[in-house]
Amino acid sequence: MKARIEQRQGIDNSGYDKLRDAIADELFGLENAGQPVYALADIHALERIRARSSLSGEPIAAVSRLVLETLAIDRPGVTPFRWQADAAIRHRRHPVRTPPALPLLLVLSIAAEQMHAGGGVASHNYYSRLHELLNVPPGRRERLEQDYRRHAEELWGSLNAWLESWEGERGVPTAYALGGHAYIGLPLSQAVVRVQDRTDLHEIFVLEGMAPGLRYAPSDMQSTIEPYITRVPSPLSSNIRRLWQVATARERILDAACLELATWDGSGQAKATTAKQPVSTRLVAYVRTFPRRLVEFNLMLSFKWDGPTTVRFTTASGEVVVPTIAGTGGLTRLSSVEAIRADSLIEDDLKGQLGADDSKPFQRRAKRVVPLRWDDLQGAYVEIERITLGEDSLVLARRDVRNRVETHLTTHARPGWRRSDGIGGLPDGWDLYTDVQAISASDNPPPDLIPLTPRTRTSLTLRGGFVLPGHLRKWSSLDPPEVVALAAGAASICVRINEGSAVDPSSVIIEQELEGELAVVPLKSTEIVDGEYTVAMYVDGKRRPSSTTILRLRSADSPQFNVDDDDIRLVYSPDSGPTWPLSAGPAMWPVYVNGARCSGEIKGQAQSSTLMHEYSPRPRPSTKGTSSAIRIGQPPAGNSCLVTGRHRFELPPAVPGHRATRTIEGECTYCGLVKRFAGTPWAALRRVQRPTRSGGAVVIPPVDHHHGGPDYQVAFDALNHVGHGTYQSFEKIAAQVEGSGLFADSFIRRQEVVGHIDVARDPWLQVTDWAINSATLVPVASNRWVLIGSRSRKMLAQLRRVLQGTTINEFVDAEQVLVEVTCDKERMSGRESALAEIGVILLRGSPALNIALALPNLSELASALRRMQVPAYRTVESWNTTTATWQPAHSMERMGAYRIRDFRSTYVVREGADIASGEVAIGNAQLVKHIANMWADDPLARYHTPSDSVIAPLGADLPGLYGRALSICSGRAPREIVKHNMVQYQSVSREVANVIFARLCQ
Repeated sequence: MKARIEQRQGIDNSGYDKLRDAIADELFGLENAGQPVYALADIHALERIRARSSLSGEPIAAVSRLVLETLAIDRPGVTPFRWQADAAIRHRRHPVRTPPALPLLLVLSIAAEQMHAGGGVASHNYYSRLHELLNVPPGRRERLEQDYRRHAEELWGSLNAWLESWEGERGVPTAYALGGHAYIGLPLSQAVVRVQDRTDLHEIFVLEGMAPGLRYAPSDMQSTIEPYITRVPSPLSSNIRRLWQVATARERILDAACLELATWDGSGQAKATTAKQPVSTRLVAYVRTFPRRLVEFNLMLSFKWDGPTTVRFTTASGEVVVPTIAGTGGLTRLSSVEAIRADSLIEDDLKGQLGADDSKPFQRRAKRVVPLRWDDLQGAYVEIERITLGEDSLVLARRDVRNRVETHLTTHARPGWRRSDGIGGLPDGWDLYTDVQAISASDNPPPDLIPLTPRTRTSLTLRGGFVLPGHLRKWSSLDPPEVVALAAGAASICVRINEGSAVDPSSVIIEQELEGELAVVPLKSTEIVDGEYTVAMYVDGKRRPSSTTILRLRSADSPQFNVDDDDIRLVYSPDSGPTWPLSAGPAMWPVYVNGARCSGEIKGQAQSSTLMHEYSPRPRPSTKGTSSAIRIGQPPAGNSCLVTGRHRFELPPAVPGHRATRTIEGECTYCGLVKRFAGTPWAALRRVQRPTRSGGAVVIPPVDHHHGGPDYQVAFDALNHVGHGTYQSFEKIAAQVEGSGLFADSFIRRQEVVGHIDVARDPWLQVTDWAINSATLVPVASNRWVLIGSRSRKMLAQLRRVLQGTTINEFVDAEQVLVEVTCDKERMSGRESALAEIGVILLRGSPALNIALALPNLSELASALRRMQVPAYRTVESWNTTTATWQPAHSMERMGAYRIRDFRSTYVVREGADIASGEVAIGNAQLVKHIANMWADDPLARYHTPSDSVIAPLGADLPGLYGRALSICSGRAPREIVKHNMVQYQSVSREVANVIFARLCQ
């Protein structure tokens, strides 16, 4: 990161360049990551910009004066924006550099803000303000206006391209002219919403129960915001309320509010809620199929903690304390739910406090029908008050309302929804419906079905596809989303996809018009490539789009970072510490292991004459675990609506002399469900006479279930696009293959063990970061190589050209994407330089043996593990070294490995000194087993001569580089043979196996 920040080539010390950099740092700093950013500064920011760039005088005048010097106002034969336009064109070649147009864009935005002082937003009013700022003589004004129109998209496009190239780390671009006023619409998009206005909008989102990341159409956003304009006191600023009176400015406010909601990550929820009501608490669901099909529930609380903390639940038997971890977007969730009953999370009345004091109360009241929306940020389904139109959702419902729910879904949801019968983790008495997409709303639903009635009437949704992690919302071009466009009562809908960020007939690459209220446009079958696209929805032949959204497609062909950048490379180095084979770190040492390469002179031990023992099955006694899950709330009372289905709505009192409102809101005293009742005879009559939705003859395509199974190729391509990141970014990729933490752990270890990625862990061996390794061809036989590390479609095409005449196969094996090259050594030997030109390293010899010889004995790792006092626990199990199984234990008084369970599992080992000091050494599920068996003189790894493979018990794959040394022999991750309870490392030579066995013995 630091290297990229300091990358400012071609910058001199001129006043304009200093001003440009000051604006970049002030308005587009890294603190804006993932948030909408605007090229408009308030008076305080302008003063800081003036001070940073050493300008004198009043800030706006000083900035305008310097910008004027770059414009050829009076030079004959030179257009006014010639220098700025040429600089913007040059900027395209290096978009990561700060765009030269920033000072000009700031002045253009200031002119847009000033035009609201009077005269509306007509073009002449905008240009008159711009001429005043730049002191343009009357005779030169028309020439400047014409030239601005000619270059507006280039100038503003350089800002968007810069923010896009930084992948949202400096903020999410907002400079789009999606409606009318194509040229002045660009600066207008920057001038409507101020910093304080965004905070005010967040408060409305919270008050309306709107989930972060929702995508609203401007028409629906208007019905949400409008009641707050006249409310006293209003959460909206006087600036917004004043601009709301101007129709064209109102359009910009709605566009900005829609963008703000779509990019909102939930930050600020705590500030908006805790002062007025308990902290928002929502149910979260993870649907997974690995190792079996089940659903796991958790809780999400809208409060951000800087470090680990706890929540205290109030139950009938006393207080229950549960640890939490920080989630994405300023949210907190329970760190584990292993010890918590699922029915308690779903149907109990949950109350308590966050942290040690009583200043942050939280509450969740159970409902009979709960919609949960897929949240890209959280990588899970998150409970929402109302189902959202056109988006992927789950529906959790009491079984006694099954008929009503399924009748409602048949009428108002897209075909393809399913009831998940037999799914694990679902409490008795509840149904779970998957693949639900609401496409219409019921006009007067019964109370239980109100959560299944969308608020919005228009929706343009990018649904499905493989979502890539990052600050910008983007998809893999290998698996793009489908466009789902909905408009209640529409006769026809037209969807147009424009190349670039402008709605322009000349840039349309895909157009599809369908009759009826729903249009679905799949993109997977198209040849759409990496880039930015604008998706526009037109209803009933109108020229102006009713809704627009930005579609960003990426792949390994457009990597987020260069894999060879030193500041993102992770390596395993003996100089980093005694546990170095388990955790990678920055490339700051001359001696290290990176992927399959040993760099420098690693001091390896001599080869051992000890032979790895021959494999024989271990006895496996049958064991039955006992459930000890607990409740964390108050079970529902027998007379509650959750049990009886009868809601008790509390209505506000009628105040004499107050004018009757069209609707009256009533809230159920038990579950908090809100129902709107007619407040006037006219409203009641209108509700009764409202026409029902006609079925029509339109054929609605069913939801695509992706029956092809997990696509590891798309997931691996996503890893190559991202290049490196935190474990949270890896989890977001893994969750789209299989939505479970268990799978994410298995997936990252498989990519690590074969050398595709290197992984950094903290002192407690929890994964913190990962990084893709350089593309490397590893020899696995006399005429075969396997490609590990980074790759892309473009690079594989180059590899095929360089290695013409060889056989190159690409396939998936054990959650790993394999590229295997078959070629005789003589033909391969002369191609090293050609391979290096396309970024591929060719290895020779035995990389597996080199890594194995460099490894320390396992006892050295055991001694170096982080120690702590024995933690509190509810149950404990000991590792039986003979049967290789966990067994119930009553204490930890003996030397060995233990699994401690409280609200999550912790794996520890204890030797004599630990028992004497009352401590345990923290490991992970694989490492502690091998340490215990080393102490028992019975290593878990054994050799199977008939297949030339190394066998270990299932769940006891070799940790870190010990496993990599075995996997690189074949270029494959170990196979899990569940039937025989084993993992198998294939094609391992006896030489490598013996070295690893010697390390595991001592």
